[in-house]
Amino acid sequence: MEISGYAWTYGYFQARAKLPNGYDLWPAIWLYPQTNTYGTWAASGEIDIMEYRGQVNNTILGTIQYGAQWPNNAALGSGATAFPHDFSANYHIFGVQWNKTTISWLVDGKPYFSTNINRNMSTGAPYTAFGQPFDKPFFWILNVAVGVGGNFFPTNVYGPQVTPAQASQWAQPNMYVDYVSVSQWQ
Repeated sequence: MEISGYAWTYGYFQARAKLPNGYDLWPAIWLYPQTNTYGTWAASGEIDIMEYRGQVNNTILGTIQYGAQWPNNAALGSGATAFPHDFSANYHIFGVQWNKTTISWLVDGKPYFSTNINRNMSTGAPYTAFGQPFDKPFFWILNVAVGVGGNFFPTNVYGPQVTPAQASQWAQPNMYVDYVSVSQWQ
């Protein structure tokens, strides 16, 4: 689900969602640049508010992608972070607070990771100022992918790509979204 026509620079972005439960399900709640001002992915940035592996129900990741275009891009984030609840059992609020200097990730209003973006993030990208590429409007994307694509499900850790037989055993293959919201300040 892409929320098109709307994009924001800075603010408090949150989505209340109940995540899927099933082998190789890959839900994500993220922000993507409205334009490729600094180049194609990932030079113009990406803010992953939440990514999750459907077979690890208590663990999420928050990440930014930036720098040179793929495959020479850089990523920085929380890494796999465990929480004391099953994200597929109940709704939780996944969010980021993003301003000119910092991006902070939150679950249910509680911060769990933060990174400074008020620095040179070029790593081969054509940035000319601190904070780039996170100084332009971004829009929401909420999706559920399946499989080992993008190395999010390394085959040496989780096994081969999901089979139809495995998919038929998914306990809950849907991501349920109650709301998304953006609060901005000057």
